[in-house]
Amino acid sequence: MKKFALYALCVIAGAAAALSFCRLWVPEQKQTLPEEVRQQPQPKEEKTAEESQAPRLLTGYGYIRGRSCTTLRNKYGAYVSKVHYYSDTPVKKGDCILEYDDFDLRQKIVAAENSIASLEKELALQRTKVALTRLDPLPSDYRNISWKTRRAKELYDRAAKEWEVYKRLYDTKSVSELEMRAKKQAFEDAHAAWEIAVNDQKKVSKGLKELNIRQAEQNTELLETKLQGMKKELALLQEQRKYYKIVTPYDGIIVTDSDTVHAWDNAGTAAAYIHRVHKGYYIYSYFEEKDIIHLPNGTKGKFFSNDTGKYYDLVSFDTTRTRTAVGDKVFHLVKFRVLSPVDKKVTMNGAGVVLVTLPGK
Repeated sequence: MKKFALYALCVIAGAAAALSFCRLWVPEQKQTLPEEVRQQPQPKEEKTAEESQAPRLLTGYGYIRGRSCTTLRNKYGAYVSKVHYYSDTPVKKGDCILEYDDFDLRQKIVAAENSIASLEKELALQRTKVALTRLDPLPSDYRNISWKTRRAKELYDRAAKEWEVYKRLYDTKSVSELEMRAKKQAFEDAHAAWEIAVNDQKKVSKGLKELNIRQAEQNTELLETKLQGMKKELALLQEQRKYYKIVTPYDGIIVTDSDTVHAWDNAGTAAAYIHRVHKGYYIYSYFEEKDIIHLPNGTKGKFFSNDTGKYYDLVSFDTTRTRTAVGDKVFHLVKFRVLSPVDKKVTMNGAGVVLVTLPGK
């Protein structure tokens, strides 16, 4: 609302400049008098008794507004996509004034939804794997491990006996060295296979079944965690959609500058102002500091609206201590309550003149 206050002060400054111009123009007219007339002493102007007792008129420049005003700002920079309400339109709590383009956000939401669908399918498949693992928890290499171990021991014992026989036959030159070496290799292979079977049986006896089942269950839990996290991320993304809408927090009348579709608003832009008017209208007016002493709370006056060309009765209720300087003048904000019914043609922040008549002395 500072720009409206600045506007009002600029109007005051313009009026002051116009008054100064008028004062400068008068001496220029006097310079047309003869030199001897201008050098003669001029009589001092004195106010008559009637003039000193005449009422005095104080003038302030202000604008109309609600009892309170809330600035509605956008959180993210975006283009305006839809405008539902324009300035000076009555709105209800929850009404959407305008919407911003949330294309980038919608892309993220679609990506999150696709990820959730994929994880749900993967989780269903993993749960099936868990059920199968519980039915058959051992890998194929470890199934029937007891029989495999016995079979490997039998083959090892047979290879050991053959190896002993072939060593004796080789010593008597009954078999060739090649045949002897082949039996030796067969013996070593059988021994290695038997050791592998023994180690596998030890793994099974230490709980390999339970570990495989637990691993499958943990993979399921991991997918469930990912799925929950993705759903939370989706919920946060969907929650962000509310920041792409300017929604009224209460009943009132709005003023907005962001009413052009496809226009860009940076993050933090004052997209709209909503004035609370259920308790009436108010005038914020600026008066010179020298006149503030004459404007205590309860001072009555009139507001001339530039929108309607009509006068409205006022009564003051607050004078701010903040000093605002414009040029060589200092102003204070004086707040008035409007007592008269306000026409619908009056716009929020509509400018006008506040007139306060002081009684003569």
